[in-house]
Amino acid sequence: MSFKKQHILVLIQDIQSTSIAIKHAFTLAKLFKSGVAIACYPSKKNKANTSVNQYLAENINLQSIPYKIIELKNSKREPNLSIQELDAIFIVTQFPKGSLNHFLKRNAIFKWILEAKIPSILVTEQTNPDCEYKNIIVPIDNKRESKEKMIWASYFGRFNNAIIHLIAPNEKSEGYLRTIKATLLFTKKMFEQFTFEYKIVKTECQSKNINREAIKFSKNYNSDLIVLMSNRNPGWITSYSGPTQLKSILRKEQNPILFINPLKDYYLPCN
Repeated sequence: MSFKKQHILVLIQDIQSTSIAIKHAFTLAKLFKSGVAIACYPSKKNKANTSVNQYLAENINLQSIPYKIIELKNSKREPNLSIQELDAIFIVTQFPKGSLNHFLKRNAIFKWILEAKIPSILVTEQTNPDCEYKNIIVPIDNKRESKEKMIWASYFGRFNNAIIHLIAPNEKSEGYLRTIKATLLFTKKMFEQFTFEYKIVKTECQSKNINREAIKFSKNYNSDLIVLMSNRNPGWITSYSGPTQLKSILRKEQNPILFINPLKDYYLPCN
């Protein structure tokens, strides 16, 4: 019985701003024993740029991991059409300098990120290129969808023996507290099936501020990845220009972001 090769899918927004994304993609491919598929996001700018093959040959040390260059269809079914064909695990994309600066500046890549049935690893030119994905920060909030963040974080523990740091809020509402406790109970039961280390960090902040609090902890723990989640119904402004808080974090922080959409019919990595 043969199994289809899994891939990390790199979406190039600008060929001159992609070296960090490609380096992260090959690191992830090594961890998850997958290949790498590289594609330009369909745009006039990318069509006018130097070919991807030439850029890779001149700029990137590709190690011994298999990769291929693919062409995406300019279709409403993308990116999920290519994700399914490639059996992709993650999207990796790098935001060019200045592309995250304006509140209402259109950035079409966000529509794909928000519709994708796999999470995205988001990086910028200031993201640390030498990431080992050994320290993972996961903020927990009062939403039931937080459990999905735990599932994806667990893959880094299982495949890379990473330490998972769970940053938990403190809420006054009994309803919110019950949801947070249920998430932690679910997480403990799941994580303890495996051998990786995890830690629960209790804070005094509320869920609405937990992402910012998690970023503070990420600096103390020298983290390699912060796991964040979109809103269930992001709205047209977010799809048009991107989530405001996410863009602010990407502009200021060196950690890559694992960005997850809640309650999608996800394509999960093989065990």
